[in-house]
Amino acid sequence: MHGRLKVRTTAEQQEAKRKEREKKQKIYTAATQRTFQKRENKEYDEEALKITGEILSVNPDFYSLWNFRKEIFLHFKDVKPTEELNKLFEEELYFLESCLKVNPKSYGTWHHRCFVMTTMPIPDWTRELQLCNKFLEYDERNFHCWDYRRFVVKTSNVPAKDEFDFTTAKIASNFSNYSSWHYRSKLLPQLYPDSHHSSGVQEDILLQEFETVQNAFFTDPNDQSSWFYHRWLLGRGCRKLDIDSVYISRHKSCILVTFTKTLLISRENSINLVINGKDVEGEWLNQKQQAKYSTFWISFCNNFWCSS
Repeated sequence: MHGRLKVRTTAEQQEAKRKEREKKQKIYTAATQRTFQKRENKEYDEEALKITGEILSVNPDFYSLWNFRKEIFLHFKDVKPTEELNKLFEEELYFLESCLKVNPKSYGTWHHRCFVMTTMPIPDWTRELQLCNKFLEYDERNFHCWDYRRFVVKTSNVPAKDEFDFTTAKIASNFSNYSSWHYRSKLLPQLYPDSHHSSGVQEDILLQEFETVQNAFFTDPNDQSSWFYHRWLLGRGCRKLDIDSVYISRHKSCILVTFTKTLLISRENSINLVINGKDVEGEWLNQKQQAKYSTFWISFCNNFWCSS
């Protein structure tokens, strides 16, 4: 009918979407093939950056393309002047941020950002901390971002006290933040070390932490993150390697040993077993009869020492 807008039917809409998907798929496939061809030919140029950028902006988890971009930038580092090179790296950082907005938990994107920051001539570490702050506001449990933050802190020598204050602010805004509690447990032994305490932290500081974590209990008793931290404060979260128990069975001709932490008993990391003043050799296996990491180990002895 004249003068009226034609409304597409469901079948027409589905067909239009199918054609659009096919069109995008052809473009994506052609760009991918072109990228691999350029990598095989070692064509490290701006066109390669452009093509890989178009693909990664849609699919940031394409690891091979991130590796290709690393190769391109390493080539640029050898042939381009410092000022031009730094400008290219700056553009790469902005591109990476756009990819992180597509997928904030992309392994490849965060790893490539580490590469850029350690390779570019003039890195701005303060800006990277601000970037971490922004993405942790989006999702405070994004462990990819927390890992990157620890990388930035370690590389740029950010004071541990500054990071400790950061965890305090994050916990104050939301007690249910396991990542902040965990990071706090790593910072306390650095700031207030005490080798005589099971947690490695000074007693007076631990008492202050108990008060902090108790506030979290009262706010949300069912939240697990604060209870995990409370357990660590009690000294159960980081036990030293030691023998927990020993059991000897003459009837079954074996000895069982349990340890406070998992370990692997092997030729390189062996146990010296002495019975009645005699060295005893034997194969050690875990509870699954395997030579793999465990807290439980068993060794079957021969009749010589078991009957002595």
